[in-house]
Order: sequence, then structure tokens, then C-alpha cells
Amino acid sequence: MAGFSSSSSNRRAEEADAIDERSGYCKSTGIYYSTRPPFNIPQQPFLSFTQFMLAHRHGSKIALVDAPTGKTVSFEELEQQVMALAAGLASIGVCQGNTVILIAPNSVLYPVVFLSVMAIGAVITTANYVNTPSELERQIKDSEARFVVTTPPLMQKVKQFGLLLVLMDEDGISDYVRVSIDAPIFFLSKLLRLDGSKAPSVRIHQEDTAALLYSSGTTGVSKGVIVSHKNLISSAMVMFLPPPPAPDEVILCVLPMFHAYGFCSVVCANLCKARTVVVMPQYNFESMLAAVGRYRVTVLPVVPPIVIQLVKRKPGSEYDWSSLREVGSGAAPLGKELSEAFLKMYPGVQLKQGYGLTESSGGAVITHRGEPMCIGSCGKLVSNVKAKIVDVDSGRCLPPYEKGEIWLNGPCITKGYVKNFEATTATIDADGWLHTGDLGFFDKEGHLFVVDRLKELIKYKSFQVAPAELEAVLVSHPEIIDAAVIPRPDEEAGEVPMALVVRSPGSTLNEEKVKDFVAAQVSPYKRVRQVAFTNVIPKSASGKILRKELIQLQHSKM
Repeated sequence: MAGFSSSSSNRRAEEADAIDERSGYCKSTGIYYSTRPPFNIPQQPFLSFTQFMLAHRHGSKIALVDAPTGKTVSFEELEQQVMALAAGLASIGVCQGNTVILIAPNSVLYPVVFLSVMAIGAVITTANYVNTPSELERQIKDSEARFVVTTPPLMQKVKQFGLLLVLMDEDGISDYVRVSIDAPIFFLSKLLRLDGSKAPSVRIHQEDTAALLYSSGTTGVSKGVIVSHKNLISSAMVMFLPPPPAPDEVILCVLPMFHAYGFCSVVCANLCKARTVVVMPQYNFESMLAAVGRYRVTVLPVVPPIVIQLVKRKPGSEYDWSSLREVGSGAAPLGKELSEAFLKMYPGVQLKQGYGLTESSGGAVITHRGEPMCIGSCGKLVSNVKAKIVDVDSGRCLPPYEKGEIWLNGPCITKGYVKNFEATTATIDADGWLHTGDLGFFDKEGHLFVVDRLKELIKYKSFQVAPAELEAVLVSHPEIIDAAVIPRPDEEAGEVPMALVVRSPGSTLNEEKVKDFVAAQVSPYKRVRQVAFTNVIPKSASGKILRKELIQLQHSKM
């Protein structure tokens, strides 16, 4: 049976007859298995992700492109830079097991830094460069970072922490050199001139920590997710399965590289597969449209807010999008209505949705190119990953079409959170199952549908209302640019759905019209009971609605 080979465990082989070929569901265990061909992780135990990536040599083929300038880095040059910087970092005291924090916008040097840190057995932790000094301080202390790589304009945010400082460029340093720094300053440009053959040779086990990626913290305090070299290798190996990418594939990275989606799924995985990655320093809608045409981009990974923009603000004739074959959306659910509107507007472009978490080292569920898309679904389990849908009250494993909490298991799943035993044991059980906190279900073909975060469900009387479902309905309105749904306390019902809406310019849409629009499309208990209009919906860098902020703001007005 396809997807269940001799590399599976004996127990799985015994169960094979009970596994449904279409959904991958095993009734006797309640486990959904991937129906895709499995892959074998490299057997050598001592293998870093950097070694794995650089072993696939691609010579003069372009690896990275700086979108603003057009500057290119070939795969051969990338390897040279990574090994030179590995030698440079070792020369200033970075040792195996040390943590280096990288605080910078996207650039072609970003992957050079994290690959070189991994190459010498050190741990890279990436931070949002817009974070405040106090937020950065928490991550620095939590990760025990001793070294920081950043840019001159960001020096002031880290000057008081006493870390050894590596600046990614020297431009503008004269404006900041007067700032009091409590540690030596080194320049990346000088470290890159060192002899890469002098990089230290260290034994790095696949199970060793490669990175500490901090979760978005949209439902609680951000936690440092332990990502091993094996996790990254497993995530990247999904790219080696059929169908193979075309030789001219070009990926546009508009997503932040400090986030797991950009770090694991866009940069690491695509460089392993010899795809060219065009790097935008930060997201800008018009710049993105121009870059697609300028660099003949074929694949555009995005988040739902960008899909909304593409639907609401279709590119004009001045932008050449003829090269684009695929748009992939992740990090948050993409509604059926929005998906249908996109496909109607861009008939020649395949829309792929994926699902993953920082804890799964990127995508655990995707739609492969060439597979028929199931509208509203995130796709199917990637190879070597299995899942359960678990009833949150009884703990019973659920069959297709029944909603429950999504549990994941596989080689891409984290071992836990750094210095947080309580959070680790609450999220990852003794058998290695990751309790995602997301609500969803599989259909009979093995497609996963993610409904919402369990903690974000609105408890209306005895019913549960998913904000994401209502948000998808709201943004399908031609006069609504963006929307968020939050719970509003109610004496009779407990909670009722409240919509925060961003209207298009010139719109005369009022509260009653919004309520009526939603009411015509949902069950009575899901209806929006209150509407407020706003100029912007706050979102995290990965595109997730910052619902906590909206709830706190509305509570302050009550």
C-alpha cells in the first residue's frame, strides 16, 4: 500500500491492513498516518544541519538574491561565506554549546550567520528586530545568549546587556560609535575574510540543539522552542520527495526569517533543494509585486493577510506576474471564501495552504504541487508525520469529520521548551505527541481542516464559536479590508462574538449591515452580536491576529 513501506515500525506493519488508504486513518489506534512515501533520515548520528545542506553542492547556481539591489550569492559562495564566518566566530570565542542571538531584518547574510553558528555546534536564537529592549532581554536571559549579531541601527537596543557584539555591516557605524558599549565590537565583513578551512571541526549529533526559535506568544508568554539538527533535516527532506521542483524555481522570501515559517520552511528547506531564494528586507506590498516580475519568481510563500491584500488589491498591468506558479499560505487558517476568491482572480496560480508550528519545525501538513487542492484544507500530512484528532473532554481519538485537538508526532517535532519543564510536559506527552492546542478534523481523503485555536474559541451558551470562521466570512465582504473576532462578556450567554472591522476607503458600511451579512451565512449561535470599526487589526510578525491585545483594549473601554 502506497506510503507504508518496510521502513515503518513492526507495529505499524501489523496495523497496515487496518489503515484506510485514502485517509491514512487506523481505526484500531486512532492514528492518522501520512499517505505519502516515507523518507529515510541520514543514518550517521553525527551530522549537523549545515553539513547536510552543504553536502548538496550546486556550484555556481544562484542561492540568494538581495531584492533591493539585485546582489546575488551562488551556492559555492554561500558555502565559502558560511565556513569563513564559522572560523571567524570561533576566533572571537564562540564555542560549541554557546548561544548566539541574531537580531536583524532579512538579508542575504541572515542564512550565512545561522548556518555558520550551527556549523561549529553553537545554538542560534533569532529575535524580532522590532522587539523592545525589555523583550530582547527576556529572550537573551532565557536562551543564555552570550553573543549578539545585529546591525548598527539596532545597537542601542542591546548595548546594556554586555554581550560580545558582531555588527553585520559598517555602514552608519560612525553615527553610533559614541554609544557606550560594554563589550568588544567585531564586524561581520572582517570575519568573512578569514580562511574557512580553519573553522573548528566539532562532533555535532543530530539530536543536539541547532536553534531556539521563540513561539509567537499570541496566546501566552513566548517560549523558546528547542529545534534540533534532526528536526531541521527532517523538515528539509520533505522537499526531496516527488514531485521534484522545476530547475528554474525562484522563491520570494517576504516572511521574517526569525520566525519558524521563514526560517525552516522558506529558507532552510528551499536552499537544501537548490532553489533560488530572493530576499526582501521587510514586507511591502508594492515592493513584493515588483520583485515577482523583476526576478521571475515562481513560488510566493505568504500569510493570510497578504492573501487578503492580493484579493482586495489585485496587481495592475504594470506588474508582470506571468512567472508565478504557486502561492503558499501558512501560519494561520485561510478561509474557504478567501481561497475561492483568490483562485477566481488568479486562475493560473496554484494556491497551497500548509499547517505547522514552531514546535513542528515548520510545515507538518502541506499540499504538494500537482495534487488537487481541497478548498479550505491545509493539505495532507507530510511524510513520516502522523496525527491524532482527540476529543478534548474524553481524550478519545476521533475518526474523519469529527472535530478535536490536533496532535502530531514525527521526527520534525521538538523535544520541548528551553528551561521550561512545566510547559514541555503540558504540551508534549511521554510518547512524543505534540498537543498543538489547535482544533481541527480530517476528511476521508486525509485532508486536514484547522478550525481555530482551542483557547480562542468563544463559549456562547453551550456552543463553541471559532473566530477564524467568522473572520473568513467578514473579509469576503467587498467593503471589508480586514477583520478580527473576539469574545465579549455577556451575562446571559457567557460570551458573544464581537467583530472588529477595517472598512475600505469610502465605505458606508454600518454595524447592522455587517451583522446581517454574517447572519445570512452562519448558524444563529455564530452570529456577530456587536461590531466596532477600527483602522488596523494588530498582528504578529507571522500574520497571526493579536487577539489578546484586542480583548484587553475592548475591556478597557467597557
